[in-house]
Amino acid sequence: MRTSGIIVATIVCCLVLGGLIIGWSVYQKGDIPEELGQVRDFTDENFEKEVVEASKNKPVLVDFYADWCLPCKMLDPSLKELAQEFKGRAVIGKLNTDKNLIARRFGIQRIPAVFIIRNQEIKDVFYGVVSTERMRKALRELGA
Repeated sequence: MRTSGIIVATIVCCLVLGGLIIGWSVYQKGDIPEELGQVRDFTDENFEKEVVEASKNKPVLVDFYADWCLPCKMLDPSLKELAQEFKGRAVIGKLNTDKNLIARRFGIQRIPAVFIIRNQEIKDVFYGVVSTERMRKALRELGA
């Protein structure tokens, strides 16, 4: 009887540990649905759908950044806060200028560059580290 209890406890521990590992890996990959207020990753491949098409329904904030850019990293907490606050009402995301050519289409020459797109048009642009409040105000003015 004692052996079967140990076996059951071991199986339960393994299942819990496995669930935690899977949950953590999904969290790290960023595969959390937009409804949960996640900062999206935009790429050349998904830009048309995730930004241009989505802008027909709600404002889309695009942060053009690079991994090596310290001011770009300083915007991350603001983007996460805005993604949570405007979940379902706006799309908040980032596009790595080193890995995606779409940045050239926008003439990005300095980063961070934050564009807010609505109805397939650039409605607002911010360069450098911009306050959360300033981005919040722009999103609200565009219907978020």
